[in-house]
Amino acid sequence: MISSSDFRTIRSLEWPTKNIYKLCFTLIILFSIFAPNRPAHYVYLLLTAACWGVQNDLSAISWKRFLKIGIPLVMFPILLWRYFPPIWNEVVYWQLGTRVHLIDLNNLFRSIPGNDGWMFRIFQTPWLTDYFRWIYANGFTLPVLIPVFRSFLAKDSLKMIRYSLSAHVLQFILIFPFYLTIHVNEVWYVLGQPDGMARNLSAADAAVVVVNCFPSMHTSVAFAMLLLAWREKDKLFRWVWTIFCLSIIYSTLYLEIHWVTDVIAGIFLAIAAVKLGDWIIRAFSLKMNKTYEPNNNSHHESAPYSLLLNQIKEAD
Repeated sequence: MISSSDFRTIRSLEWPTKNIYKLCFTLIILFSIFAPNRPAHYVYLLLTAACWGVQNDLSAISWKRFLKIGIPLVMFPILLWRYFPPIWNEVVYWQLGTRVHLIDLNNLFRSIPGNDGWMFRIFQTPWLTDYFRWIYANGFTLPVLIPVFRSFLAKDSLKMIRYSLSAHVLQFILIFPFYLTIHVNEVWYVLGQPDGMARNLSAADAAVVVVNCFPSMHTSVAFAMLLLAWREKDKLFRWVWTIFCLSIIYSTLYLEIHWVTDVIAGIFLAIAAVKLGDWIIRAFSLKMNKTYEPNNNSHHESAPYSLLLNQIKEAD
């Protein structure tokens, strides 16, 4: 017969196992606080806050089964940001060198009252400017990478696909026709103000960096990730990601990067990307269900597609 002291011993042994994520994140917090060059570790603090309650969204499947699809899915956005930016820069240089935009909206956007977002810069302080500069500098990748990694910890392949699909994968496709046909420069550049990001851009660099503003892709990526974050069970993550994503959108106006019209268009682009991502996943699910019916001998429960289909069914 197990005594009460034995029960206490068992519980004390189970606690580290059940809270292994929180123990790891606590170590990250301590490292970020006491390590030198603290601002360089703000990313880890954001990661910790986002993933602190990941066990609330944890899937019951085994790691052995999940890793077959989880590893490729977590590597995809990392490789995307490792190799895609140079390709994107080449596309922009081609665009500027060989094509003339059909529509130049700089004068129109400048003439719209309040479109420069002056009301978002009524209150300005050095610390707030530093905060928004950090937010904007990381606002194109972290809104996607951290939720994908969080979904990896939760062993949820469907969410990993949904976050990646609704962000850069679909949004690059949706936004590219706008960038090819519409010419809009950043607010500070058009108004002749100092660069809010203090990038000290040369004329050649500015010609590449300050174009392609409509719609705001910082806004579209951030808002799409905010919409998906609110499908999670963990309340802490929902609110952390709400604050982070809204800060990204606000930073584009505070730093005179985007016009208000850019931001509004970015929000609509985000909604379209999320809806299109949902449609693609549903269509994939229907096709796979027809291809791999229960009586089909090619169907194996251990296969990665089987795991993904099960998680799609659970989400529906």
